[in-house]
Amino acid sequence: MIPSPVLPGARTRLVTHAVRGAAARSAVGSAVGSGVGPAARSAVGIVVKAVSVAAFAAVLGAASAVAAPAQSPSSATAVTVQRYALEPLASAAYYQITLNDAIYAASRRGDLSDLRILNSAGEPVPHSFDNAIAAARPATLRPVRWFPLPATGDQNTADSGLNVTIGPDGALRAASRPPAAATRAGDIIDLGANGAPLTALLIHLQDKSWQGRVNISVSADLREWTPVIQAPLLKTGSGDATLAQERVELDGLRARYVRLRWPDGTPTLAGIDAESVPVDATPPTRAWRGGIATQAGASAGEYLFDTGGAYPVDRVQFELPQANTVARGQLYSRADAQAPWRMVAEGQLLRLQAAPVSSPDIGGSDTPQVNMSTGEQRNPPWAVQPDTDRHWRLTVDTRSGGLGSGLPTVDLGWRPTVITFVARGAGPFVLAVGNPNWEPAAVPLADLMAADAGVPQQARIGRQLAPMPAAVAARTDDPGARRRYVLWTVLIAAVAVLGCMAWRLFRAPPHA
Repeated sequence: MIPSPVLPGARTRLVTHAVRGAAARSAVGSAVGSGVGPAARSAVGIVVKAVSVAAFAAVLGAASAVAAPAQSPSSATAVTVQRYALEPLASAAYYQITLNDAIYAASRRGDLSDLRILNSAGEPVPHSFDNAIAAARPATLRPVRWFPLPATGDQNTADSGLNVTIGPDGALRAASRPPAAATRAGDIIDLGANGAPLTALLIHLQDKSWQGRVNISVSADLREWTPVIQAPLLKTGSGDATLAQERVELDGLRARYVRLRWPDGTPTLAGIDAESVPVDATPPTRAWRGGIATQAGASAGEYLFDTGGAYPVDRVQFELPQANTVARGQLYSRADAQAPWRMVAEGQLLRLQAAPVSSPDIGGSDTPQVNMSTGEQRNPPWAVQPDTDRHWRLTVDTRSGGLGSGLPTVDLGWRPTVITFVARGAGPFVLAVGNPNWEPAAVPLADLMAADAGVPQQARIGRQLAPMPAAVAARTDDPGARRRYVLWTVLIAAVAVLGCMAWRLFRAPPHA
């Protein structure tokens, strides 16, 4: 049985017990003195003293053994370890799962070292983390050619009026003079047959001032087009200063042809650059968590928010409270309330109403049409290095009014971590997360995977199970529990042996 923790004043009581033990030894000596000889009395006295010293040492040793875990804050506070079923699992040796929002919210550590994969016996199995970010090689920029697209009666139909020819390898070549600006409805980009996945397009505007949207679609044959994204573009200037938003995030897009449509009027383009990453370094699709509320800080233009989990954030988007807002801001983060703030990003905060733009009649008329679109132009998400801090702060320059009244909300983006594990033992397997006392247990993927293991089977995180029982979590948390059990067993056995010796000497007949 595990002893109760030592309470304040325990050492005082131990001394009291020692004094009482001395009195007891005196009484035993008086009682023995009347019926045994001097040698026996001497032997009994020695044994009684030994028993007293051993008992005192046992109590003192137990007190020190129990005091350490009792004084540990992590042991004194009950921890809730969440568990999730892993499914479907068949009979493969290796599996891969992608972490979802719930796992990051339940984790207490930024490195996910409080996570385990357990088999049906509750045993942890070997696993490896792969977030595909640290190993990713830098993105590269390359200029691409674009071909003007003449206007047709329906922007959603196949582009039968392309003024390009298609070579045997699928490459596009200009077949005639480009259409006039008044009849240009869009542009086509040929990325090539073996193009790397695109992370972004940088569309450089030649116009000194332009604000509008671009609709991006992709195709493999120039006949069937799949919409991808609608993104805002902006370029404006005042004196020598220029404010431009020309980047469109594509998040690893794979396509042969890209089509640009301009619903708010066709701008003049100065150039287009494609940003791509190597095929073997393409990260998983970014996940998003939106609608995170902020609260006003102590200073004007200061906004604070908590991510609510150990998310490896690499994109932050701010939803500004009022339209027609332009301001500069700085973003800071820290792990806890005691750590200092560190700046992780700075940039432009933008929310503008879309201005009415004169655009050509898609049907071919030269009469200008007014687009009364009610859409808004916003800055793209801010890019940050993967950051698992929970506490964040946005500071805004208030010299021009800041963000006005109201509070912004925040959207967070991150690349989900992929876990590879060995299905050792019998299933079902579960994912347990949230015990801060677990030590890091992940191993490198190269050490986990055998040379001829093949591709791991895909699994997913299923339903949430009941939390891990407190007794099981405590037993897993406390690596010194076994040592204390062995210590107590040895001490109790030693006291029992000494007590038996004292009893036998006490019962021995007196010698003349």
